[in-house]
Amino acid sequence: MHKVLYLGPAEGRDLVAEQLGEGFCVEMAAPTMEAVGASMDGAEVLLDASMKLSLQRQLLEPAPKLKLVITATTGADHIDSDYLQTRGIPVLTLKDQQQVINQLTPAAELSWMLLLACARKLRPAIHHVEQGCWNRELFPGVMLKGKTLGLVGCGRLGKWMARYAQAFGMQVLGYDPFNEDWPDYFKSVDLAELMRTSHFISIHVHLTTETRQLIGAKELALVGPGTILINSSRGAVVDEDALLAALEDGRIASFGFDVLEGEPQVTNSRLWQYAQTHLNCVITPHIGGFSPDALTVVLRFTAQRIVDFFKQ
Repeated sequence: MHKVLYLGPAEGRDLVAEQLGEGFCVEMAAPTMEAVGASMDGAEVLLDASMKLSLQRQLLEPAPKLKLVITATTGADHIDSDYLQTRGIPVLTLKDQQQVINQLTPAAELSWMLLLACARKLRPAIHHVEQGCWNRELFPGVMLKGKTLGLVGCGRLGKWMARYAQAFGMQVLGYDPFNEDWPDYFKSVDLAELMRTSHFISIHVHLTTETRQLIGAKELALVGPGTILINSSRGAVVDEDALLAALEDGRIASFGFDVLEGEPQVTNSRLWQYAQTHLNCVITPHIGGFSPDALTVVLRFTAQRIVDFFKQ
């Protein structure tokens, strides 16, 4: 009987167990160091569908039977892959599984929602009404039609964002040195041109050594006054200090982020601290890919990959 330790929404545990079938025992643990540490003994597979816990060596080392770490997400920067490599334990993600992730749109949909929320000053407008006020002249919105959206990263999510932008009558620029498929509604440009000429900039890249602080002081110095920045990739792709400086001088008018560096311990984030006293931002708790519809698809697929792993 192969023990699978599952970290994720409670409703996903039975789905995983059903897909795995006989020969597997699925145990669920809360995403805390104490709960996972107490459940690691005997685990052969760690299935993470929560991204709420940093899976580092101190947590993984006391699991001598561990054979596989697998995520129901595209990112794995929260996993100590270097340590696992020394033990010959593979880390499987959804990053290159195009047959399944191409079906999934929730992350792009949330990114577009963040863009709209910033363009229409949704957070301060809601706060205004909640205080019993009703003055629309305080919240002039930006019309999207005719504006330019710059996409940093033009893979699956970037392409969905470009489709949405096209439907809203926007021009679309894209920066992605690895993309070879440029639809006719995209214009490929370098990063400097994208930063200079976009009214909205939306980031959709994986976190790597090359993309860490990809958007920093140099890049933000290029943007025009009033630019809106969206990030649903990883917090560390943006230099938070540089972003705060751009907010202070008006180059960035607003930001919508679904990610923060250091999440889920967010109170140390300077962007989170900024949001406590400024309403020109929207921050959500990394919910882009979290949808029951999408969760069912990725958990079934991930569970089947576990079955296939043990058939090898």
